[in-house]
Amino acid sequence: MAQNYLSGSNPPQINAFLVATGWNLKKMMKQLKSEVELSLIQIFEIILTYFFPKMNLAC
Repeated sequence: MAQNYLSGSNPPQINAFLVATGWNLKKMMKQLKSEVELSLIQIFEIILTYFFPKMNLAC
């Protein structure tokens, strides 16, 4: 981890805060990506069942 040289009395604490914020954003984006993928799969399944319903072969 490279040092963030900000002026002021607490540059190491600011650097740790920025790193933690970036880590949390990365985790949130990963979770959002998986939720969007799941939603798109569900929408695609609904569209397929609407246009291609299962045929009833029983007489």
